[in-house]
Amino acid sequence: MIVDLSVAAVFISLIGFMEAISIAKAMASQTRQRLDPNQELIGQGLSNMAAGLFQAYPVSGSFSRSAVNFSAGAKTGFSMLVTGAVVAATLLFLTPLLYHLPQATLAAVIIMAVINLVKIEPIKHAIKVQPMDGAVAIVTFAMTLVIAPHVEWAIATGVLLSLVLYLYRTMRPRFAELSMHDDGSLHDAHAHGLATCSYVSLFRFDGSLYFANAGYLENRVLQSIAEKPNLKFVILDAEGINQIDATGEEILHSIAERLHAIGIDFLVARAKKQLVDALERVHAEVYLPPEHYFRTSRDAVKYAFEQIGDEFTGESPLLVPIRADQAART
Repeated sequence: MIVDLSVAAVFISLIGFMEAISIAKAMASQTRQRLDPNQELIGQGLSNMAAGLFQAYPVSGSFSRSAVNFSAGAKTGFSMLVTGAVVAATLLFLTPLLYHLPQATLAAVIIMAVINLVKIEPIKHAIKVQPMDGAVAIVTFAMTLVIAPHVEWAIATGVLLSLVLYLYRTMRPRFAELSMHDDGSLHDAHAHGLATCSYVSLFRFDGSLYFANAGYLENRVLQSIAEKPNLKFVILDAEGINQIDATGEEILHSIAERLHAIGIDFLVARAKKQLVDALERVHAEVYLPPEHYFRTSRDAVKYAFEQIGDEFTGESPLLVPIRADQAART
């Protein structure tokens, strides 16, 4: 029985929490109160555990009743006790008086209260910011109407589409080779039309490094170094890497070993603590010794050119340019 009921229980709990948090957010935005979703989830769980001991219906915040209550001017949780007392009194003593009340009248009361909480503008805004997010919202809403009352499948579809969209976005994060701009800062060389150095390549990877995009990083690095036969150092600006998984670490290991095999050193700049801690746990110093970590990208570039020494002659786009006015003063 537990196996048979588990799927339905998951969907019911998901729908209940989404309903409660939706009305809570709508009310909190109008009252300017702080909302804690974790506390709301704890309350939902405790109330459903208590309800299960008495064979009650699954417990959740009522979208319609909360809207009616809020529209009537309720301010605190004590209004729920009053509402419960009125409902109990109605069921016990006033049912004969309300029995012949048309259902359309009750529906109108609920619709008038709820309609102000249905917002179309957020969907329009989502489409402007990211069209795919708006598409997921529209598809979920349409499926809710089409397959009602089995709304659990519409919600499951929305969750699945959101996960697929997240993976799609993070599979190919922004990857850029950096070069020195005239203002003395590092910028995307391709976006700003800057020349790159043939001896040192500085790459920036903007995203967590995990199984979905680790191969993309490796391909981009290998593709870039294939175009530079004189390359001596590859520097990874890791400021954008917030998290790394086992596959990501394996890719870094693979990149470092491949580069070392062809006489290229691999350096890491601006790595965050969580990335460094993860690499230390797997003893990454075997292929990334401590002296190959740098606090800034400039420090890494400086170290690379110091190691190259006399082999490098001329100017490099990675070195800080001297403006004409500065040259005149010197």
